[in-house]
Order: sequence, then structure tokens, then C-alpha cells
Amino acid sequence: MIRPVTEQEQNEQRKNALRAALAASPVPVPDDLLNAVAGLFVTDTLDVLRAHPGFDLEDKLRSIRTTLQLFDQAFADLQDALAAFDAFSRQPEFHYRSHRAQHDIIERSIRKEIFTFSELAHSLQDHCRRVNSRWKSSLITPRIPTCFGDDGLHDFVCGLRTALHHLLMLDANWAIRGSGAAATSHYLFDLRELQDANPSWNERARRFLAAQTENIDIGTLTPVYHQRVHEFYDAILDEADANPPAEVADYRRCWNAHQRRSARMAWNFMLTQYQNHGIDPYLYLDRYLLPAELETVRRLPDRSRTQVDFIIRALDELSACDNALRLKIYRLFGVPEEAASRDPTEAVDL
Repeated sequence: MIRPVTEQEQNEQRKNALRAALAASPVPVPDDLLNAVAGLFVTDTLDVLRAHPGFDLEDKLRSIRTTLQLFDQAFADLQDALAAFDAFSRQPEFHYRSHRAQHDIIERSIRKEIFTFSELAHSLQDHCRRVNSRWKSSLITPRIPTCFGDDGLHDFVCGLRTALHHLLMLDANWAIRGSGAAATSHYLFDLRELQDANPSWNERARRFLAAQTENIDIGTLTPVYHQRVHEFYDAILDEADANPPAEVADYRRCWNAHQRRSARMAWNFMLTQYQNHGIDPYLYLDRYLLPAELETVRRLPDRSRTQVDFIIRALDELSACDNALRLKIYRLFGVPEEAASRDPTEAVDL
């Protein structure tokens, strides 16, 4: 007796067929294939789109974006920790034995963020190499010396990661310079300890260390390196957005089609709930609009097409609102029939 195919098995067969079709398809993929993929549940769409020719490179670009955001957060947290110590160093209790625990907490935070900062700098480099293996951007190779220079700072930061991660967790020294309101605190790595901590510093990093005095000031070094990183990666990511490889552009087209479809379904569901329960949408605008957007809405005539068009533009980040959906929104907000019945594509700009 033949066992009937379960719904789960049918779904997996359908997904396998779509995966095979995507893998074999030229780009852009045909509209019927795009619509079939876009119509899946979100997790199934993500799963199937892994077979798209543009997935691998898009995933590598996404990794750079995500790591760059984490790098920014590590930099901000490090600056906050350094500022916290600087503020603490100005207080009379800074030298009290009873406040030594507070000193230690701040210093541990700084050490953690230096570790994270250097680790993420190294990760960005690795992610960039993986992107470069798939996409020969015209900006990557020529911008390395332009953005990072040849002073060895980049090699030092990545080498510091190796030292901290694999070899030795270095201690640092504090220096309080000046007095009174003009006093400043400095978190310093000893140059000789740095040189001894990593026998494998490359030539550029050694050149950087040789050019330093007896200490390296983390508070001075990290902002310079952070700016260089953004000069490099912002240009590459901007190019990937403005002029992506054909397979990446098509991957994004497929994923955006799914997102628009999902957003349209969510909007229709919400509109139905509001209408069925007689809910006034104006009572809930503060849940969806930013304060500046809400202020603009309040300046426009209530239940006017101009006002509702503005609300749609603010919320429709995926351009999911089609003509039928726009008419439903007009009815929900009570836009007069005469105004609502005009061509819905003639949205009024402010």
C-alpha cells in the first residue's frame, strides 16, 4: 500500500523544485518563478533563495554591513568607557581605596571594548577578502592605500587582535596629565610590551610601532582608525547599493517582492480588523509614526487625501501599497468619496 504524501513532504518537494529552478535560471529570473518564490512563507522564501545565483555574494555583503555596525558599537562603547574613567579621575574619591572597585569595573570595560574593537576590525578585513573573491569592485584594491595609508596602523590594530586573542591579555597604564579642570586621562599600552606580546607583527605593524614613542594612547589611536574604516567600507557598500552585480540586484528583487507581498497581506489584515471593530485609526497613529511625522499629520486637515497620502508614504517603506489597498485606507480614514475616487496613483506631494 502506497503511503500518502504528507503536506510537509509536499511543501518540501515544492521547495526543492524551486531551488533547482533558481539554481539553473539566468538572471533576472522569470516573473513566474519570482512570484512562486515570493508567495512562500517567509522562512521558506529565505531557505529557497539560498539557491539564487546572487545569494552567496549578497550574504557576504550583508556580513560586512552587520560587522561594520558592530564595529561602530564597539567604538562607541570604548569611547564611553574612556570618558567614564576620565570623569571619574576628576573626582576626589578617585584616589580613595574604598572606590578601587569602581576603578576596576571601568578598566575591565575598557579592556573588553579594546578586545572587541580589534576583533571586529580583523573580521571586517576577512569579510572584505571574501567579497573581493567574488566581486572585483573597482574600489577595493585602490582604496586600501588611500584610506588606510601606509603607516601600518591597520596592521597594528589587526595584530593587536592576534596578540589579545591568542597570545597575551596585555595590561595598560593610566596617565593623568595636567591638573584641575584641564586634567586629562590616557589609557596607554607600553610599546615594549606590545613588541614582545606578538612575535609575528608584520613588517608594516613593526614600522608603525617603531614610529611611536614609549606608549600608544588608545584614546587617540582608535578615532583615527575608526574614521579610516568608514572611508573604506562606506564607499564599497555605497557602490554595492548603487551599482550591484546583476545577480545581487536580482536576488534583492526577489526578496523585495516577497517583502512587499507580505506587507500587503499584513496591511489588508490590519485594515479588516480596524473596519470590523469600528476602530478610529487616528487614535493609534503614535504607534506607527515618528514624532516629526506625527507633527506633520497634525498640521494637515483631518481626513483629507493629502493627510492620508502622507501617512501612507511614511509607513509604506517597501512600496507595497497598490491602488486597491490605497482605496481601503482612504475609506478607513474617512477621506471624502470625491477625493478618494480620483486616480489613487495621483498622491499629492507636500
